[in-house]
Amino acid sequence: MSGWRISFTDAVADLGAGRERRWLWGALGWNDVRQRHSGSLLGSLWISANIVLLVACLTLVFGGALGESVRTYAPYVAIGLALWQFVNASINEGSLVFVTASESIRNSPLPLSLHVFRLIWRNLVVLAHHLVLLPLLILVFAITPGPAMLLAVPGLILLTLFAFFAALLLGLLGARFRDIAPVVGNFMQLLFFLTPVFWQPGAIGPLAARLAAVNPLTALIDIVRAPLLGEAAHQLSWPIALAATALAAAAALAALAGMRRRLAYWV
Repeated sequence: MSGWRISFTDAVADLGAGRERRWLWGALGWNDVRQRHSGSLLGSLWISANIVLLVACLTLVFGGALGESVRTYAPYVAIGLALWQFVNASINEGSLVFVTASESIRNSPLPLSLHVFRLIWRNLVVLAHHLVLLPLLILVFAITPGPAMLLAVPGLILLTLFAFFAALLLGLLGARFRDIAPVVGNFMQLLFFLTPVFWQPGAIGPLAARLAAVNPLTALIDIVRAPLLGEAAHQLSWPIALAATALAAAAALAALAGMRRRLAYWV
């Protein structure tokens, strides 16, 4: 029992040490985003251009078919896609985060969590590029801003915490079992269609609504998107989002406590 307590304490200390080195993972994360668009004409503006094109296509193809007006459907999809891409990138990249950082892990005493902080930070930078379009959405689609919009801030913090712990857990499992990354990639593709990113839970039928209700990403996206649209989140969204984040944190800490000493041998 004492050995497990020591391992758990070391895992928590690793998280603290990683957080304290924000100057390092902050700079590395910024550099990752810059390198992705190095040499291109528009640079990081391609990030925003991508979301605009996706929203236009989805609105054109699905807006009318689902009986939605452009005024309400386009901002709903835009914010949903931005949040989904953040979660999707964090989880998919998270399953390989320690494998891709293998050289650093084997040759430096940096805390393992630093690599996850770097991953989440660069995806937050990309999300910030998407959310720059929010004022434009407010103006074009006449969204009424109000105090309720401030609830999106704690919602985004909770979503970020979930993404962090999910990436940490999957990164540890992905270092030990290399099949995790393709399994996660395929699962996230399926989950995209089971998450109300471009469809309303009540617009497709009771089965889709039930599938959305048991999907924690539905709640995690809702607690950010609903306030930004000037609406209230579903009454169950916050409890589900809190429970999912707590579960992810507990599983990630347990995995870090049990696997961190052997990680260098796996990568």
